[in-house]
Amino acid sequence: MSVIGVVLAGGKSSRMGQDKALLRLPNGKTLLEHSIELLNGLGLDEVVVSRSPDITPSLINIRCIGDEYSELGPLAGIAAVITQYPAASALLVIPTDLPMLSESPLLELCSTGIKDQCSTYFERHYLPCYLQLNSQLKDYIQLQLDNHQAKRSIAGLLANANAIALKLSDQKQLLNANTAADWEKLTSLLSLPN
Repeated sequence: MSVIGVVLAGGKSSRMGQDKALLRLPNGKTLLEHSIELLNGLGLDEVVVSRSPDITPSLINIRCIGDEYSELGPLAGIAAVITQYPAASALLVIPTDLPMLSESPLLELCSTGIKDQCSTYFERHYLPCYLQLNSQLKDYIQLQLDNHQAKRSIAGLLANANAIALKLSDQKQLLNANTAADWEKLTSLLSLPN
């Protein structure tokens, strides 16, 4: 079984007003570096970033995969990774804007997905998710990308995959930074002593 870790870092960050992936945490690491380290710590077969290689800082020593379909959101990023890794059994997909995310919930997504041979996510949060790859899921993604009227959502992808929604007791792990106000609150929480 081959599981590829995927950091989604290709969005425009329009609500933030600057590239979220390059925001610095109180420990000095960027959100992108944090996300990569998090996935690298899980012992996955490989970790990649869904992001145009030409806008990725040279200090990130990792493979970046640009979208084949521009401006079509996370599904396009996932599709590009599937194209590059046709033999992969599953993807563990995380967005780059979850600074409080730790390894434990990601391990839970993977272990449940592997044990039950299904896609998984956390209730009310479609990312991060574990995607069990099969021809049905791949066909669904392709149809969504080819259909100009499609919503192309991760929620729709997970519904189509009959994914299992898991409970997560520590909801703070899934607080995301979409706006400058979100970022300020999150960095304040991260700066507090344990």
